[in-house]
Parts: sequence; structure tokens; C-alpha cells
Amino acid sequence: MNLPADQKVALVTGASRGIGRSVSQHLAEKGYKVYGASRSPEALESEACPENLCMIRMDVTGEESVREAVALILSEAGRIDLLVNNAGISVAGPMEETPIKMARAQFETNYFGTLRVIQAVLPHMRARGQGIICNIGSVAGKIAVPFQGHYSASKFAIEGLTEALAIELEPFGIRAILIEPADVMTKIWHDRAHCQKEESPYSRALSRFLRVKETEMGKNATPPETVAREIVAAIESKGRRLRFGVAKGSGMLILARKILPDSLMQWAVKKNYRQ
Repeated sequence: MNLPADQKVALVTGASRGIGRSVSQHLAEKGYKVYGASRSPEALESEACPENLCMIRMDVTGEESVREAVALILSEAGRIDLLVNNAGISVAGPMEETPIKMARAQFETNYFGTLRVIQAVLPHMRARGQGIICNIGSVAGKIAVPFQGHYSASKFAIEGLTEALAIELEPFGIRAILIEPADVMTKIWHDRAHCQKEESPYSRALSRFLRVKETEMGKNATPPETVAREIVAAIESKGRRLRFGVAKGSGMLILARKILPDSLMQWAVKKNYRQ
């Protein structure tokens, strides 16, 4: 494939829906050659995709799958200028009642999946002396959410990973940035793995939480198309800024976490979720 020298090549994980799909489409419309990676790339085969968007198969939980997908892009396009780590899943339920197996699955996708793709792409970026790695975190990686403790923990981990990565990669001309979305209208909440034992002592509190969460992730959430534009603007921004809050309310929530003491912050979280 002979791409113009000035056409940037992007790899976006979790690209078959939600934020990943919208970011892939927006990048393609802006002239990037985009490889949208998904476990089920055929999900978009019946839909009209921008000419510059190519869907490929990648399971971020599998070493071989990641290696093969990255090798395919390099063989076709010759380079990867931008990596957007968006693939993620959600586990919800009381910490006490969530099986360790499910907690591991949460980290295998959200944290180790992100790391796996970074490790596959970085040698190429480093050899070229340029590139951008954009990790999709969450406001829940700054403010822990009850009954989504494992999800929050995985996003807290992405915070630490990206902070360290940005420092390590700066000498090589590679930029790492972290996106911290507030509530976005995607299917990740509705497709969550849900844990709740029969006659659970947490049932009443969990029911109150779920009622609030359904509203937050439904009519009150920001459309992914809006968030995609904010993410692409962050990617194309100049300077060395590390964190970017996106979606309605993200800036206020991140500022509150920064200035409020833990006791007041936890009071606000409990009040919000009717705990």
C-alpha cells in the first residue's frame, strides 16, 4: 500500500462501537489512515465506513492476536503514527461478591490489554523517533465508584501506567497522553459483567446505585461522537500536556478530586449514588 508521506496512520482498539468507533470514524474523516481493531470487525461490514477506515481483528487479551494485527498494519501501511488504546470492559458488583476470576478478566482487558498493544507498537515508534500513544482512562480512574471498584482500579492503573510512560518516552520523541472521560453514552455499562449473590447484604445499596447509574449512562451521558471530537483535538494539541478530561462534567469532577479532602469527596460520591 502506497500511502502519501504526510498521511498519518492510526490504530484504534475497541473500534467496533462507542468511543472507539466514533474516534476511528472521526480520524478517518480528518484524513488519517485508520485501522480499527476489534474482536468482531465484521460487526461493521454492513455499515458504510469512511474510505480511510479499515477494520481488522484483534483481541487485546491475546499476545499472538496483538502481534499479528500490528504486523499486518506495518506490512500494509509501513508505519503507525498514533495508537489509541480504547478497548475495555466493565465489571460491576460488590467487591466482596465479585469472583477473583472476574476481577482478573477486568484487568486483563483494561490494563494488560493496553500494555500488550503498547509493547507491540513501541519498538516501531521508537525506531522512527516519533508517535503518539493515547490511553483512554476514565474519571472513575480519579474518583472510585462504589460497586465498580474493579473497573475503577483498572482505570487507576492506567493513570499510573500513562504517567510513567510519558516520562520514559519523551527522550524518544514519542508523546503519551491520557483521556479521562466522564459518562459517555455507550454500551459498556449495559454489557457489563454483573455480580450479585442471592439475598446479598448489599442488595438495597446496589439497587440504589444501579438506578443512578442507569440515568448517568443513559439520558445524562455525552454522545460518543461529541467525545470523539474532544479526543482527536487532544491528540492534535501542541505541548506536553498529559491529561485531558472529556465529556460533560469531567472538568468539574477532576477539579473536585484535586482540591477536596478525601472525607468530603467520599461524602459527595455517597450522596450522588444514594449510599
